[in-house]
This record gives sequence, structure tokens and C-alpha cells, in this order.
Amino acid sequence: MAKTFSFGGIQSGQIFQLGIVVPDIDEAVKFYAEALGIGPFSVSRGFKAPDGSYRGSAEMPELTLAHTWGGRFFVELIQQHCDTPSVYKEFIDRHGYGLHHFGFAVDPAEFDKTQEHYYSLGFEDIFTDNLPGGTRVRYMGPKGEAALDKLRNETGVSYYECVEMFPAEESFFTDIYNAAMNWDGKTLFHKGSAEGSFLA
Repeated sequence: MAKTFSFGGIQSGQIFQLGIVVPDIDEAVKFYAEALGIGPFSVSRGFKAPDGSYRGSAEMPELTLAHTWGGRFFVELIQQHCDTPSVYKEFIDRHGYGLHHFGFAVDPAEFDKTQEHYYSLGFEDIFTDNLPGGTRVRYMGPKGEAALDKLRNETGVSYYECVEMFPAEESFFTDIYNAAMNWDGKTLFHKGSAEGSFLA
């Protein structure tokens, strides 16, 4: 039986995250809170992936990340502040802003098998990161621009992200989930334990 995590009843291998690239994080947060009624957001500014690799390059862009929950989905807003090549910039250059990736929560015991499953479908690692606590993060997609476009046309996204759920990452998502469940409907930014945390 798949492991159930402490946020929202999400099980290992399920889609739980919507990754969205935006031109202005503060305007996006305001819109999501006021128009869509979700918040508060935990924001990490000046973020660079600690051990990132994008298509073989270790040069990482500066990002701002904003996170909250909307029902069963973890909403991740991403703003890139420079022209450094990245998994975000290649999408923006080709498609503009919008829904970028689906994220899957994966039990560490299932992570290697999950990767192999996508490799068997013709996917490759496009962006990888290893967080200080040991968690692996992998953005995967089919090989070649035409195949990436086909995936986007069929599923609405160009990439799938696999997030290895060690206790530190599970706690990160759970803190933000609890803040969203207890949101006052007004405060835009969450100042709790997740503030300043990082997860791309």
C-alpha cells in the first residue's frame, strides 16, 4: 500500500503540485489570494538551487518562489529574475507564462523505481537538484522540443517533477498546508516555520 503523507491525504506517486511560472510574484500572490481565495503564501526570495543541474549546466538562475495550498493541490509560483538558461526560461521562451509542471510526491523507497518508469517512457532528466537534507528533486520530460510540445498539448504541462519525501520535505509541505487550512482570508504571506525554506 502506498505511503500517505501528512499533508492533505496525498499518497506516494500522486500528483500534488501545480508549478506555475509568473512574471511578477507579488502581483500573482495578490491575485491568487483575492480572486481565487487561497493563501497565505510562504515566499523564498533570492533562491538558487543548492546543487542544481540544468541540461548539464551548474549555473543556476535567481528565483522567487511562493507556495500555498488550494484544496488538495500545492500551488508553487515561480518568478525568474535573470536570463540564465533554465527549465523555467526554456518554457517561457517557447510558451510564455503559465502552468509549467505537475509535481509528484514520492516515498524515498519508491523514488528510483519512479525514475526508471519515466525513463522507460522515453523521458530524460532536464533539471536535477539535491537538497541539503538529501532529498532528490527531478524535473523530467520527453526528449526533444517536439516531444515536449506534444506532452504539453496532451497534458497541459511540459514537465513532471518528482519530489523525494524525506521527513524534512514532508514537514515543509505540512507546515504550509496547516497555514492554508487556518488562513484568515486576508494575510498574504505566511510567517511560520516554512518562511525562507526552499524547494523548487
